[in-house]
Amino acid sequence: MRKLVIANWKMHYGPVKAGAWIRAFRRERLPKDLDIGVAVPHVSLAAARASLGRAGVPLLGAQDVFWANDGAFTGEISPAMLKEFTLSFCLVGHSERRINLGETDEMVSKKAVALQKAGIQPVVCVGETEAQKKKGETLKVVRAQLAACLAGVKGDGASLVIAYEPVWAIGSGRPCSPLDAKNVHEAIREALVKKYGKPGSDIRIIYGGSVDARNVAEYVSTTHVDGVLVGSASLDPRAFGMLCRAALPA
Repeated sequence: MRKLVIANWKMHYGPVKAGAWIRAFRRERLPKDLDIGVAVPHVSLAAARASLGRAGVPLLGAQDVFWANDGAFTGEISPAMLKEFTLSFCLVGHSERRINLGETDEMVSKKAVALQKAGIQPVVCVGETEAQKKKGETLKVVRAQLAACLAGVKGDGASLVIAYEPVWAIGSGRPCSPLDAKNVHEAIREALVKKYGKPGSDIRIIYGGSVDARNVAEYVSTTHVDGVLVGSASLDPRAFGMLCRAALPA
């Protein structure tokens, strides 16, 4: 299974800076056996696509979507709209949206289903809070989120990615240990195989939370961890290129 590294710019970079980032990143020397994606703000998708042209690296993705293709949903972006940018993937259920905007597992499921119907791979994010971790509820929380978020969602290696992102590790500088990540990813794999059968073993499960060039190799080389979701360490194209090289050293 090829490893996957996704840059999530979050609320950074309008069209001008997004285009400049893509052009700079394409000059980086990148591992050939690594799949690389970049999730950009909606307003910057056109500029990112124009700078990418037909290039396959990085894969272009969005950070969120609404579940209807059209209608009276002021301010929302539909799967049909995203499809016009020839996107490869879209994040759904990121913890920042759950916390700041009240996004629920049911909403995540509806978004993932809508993306798959549009031919866009959803990257479904799950993860526990610090309070839940301290209570020893990590696996209980993650399994419950998976069950709810994947309701009606197709599961195989081409149509779905799961991102485990412990809320307490995101942007905190306190990453989850590779061993703890391995244990959670193993539980996620068991849940996916139980739900989808053999195709569940082909779904990539990536880790997100304070990943940088210094620790990325530890995660990528850990059993059951199929890649990483990178936040602040992806904002500089040269630094992100370094991270990608560190993920799969020559």
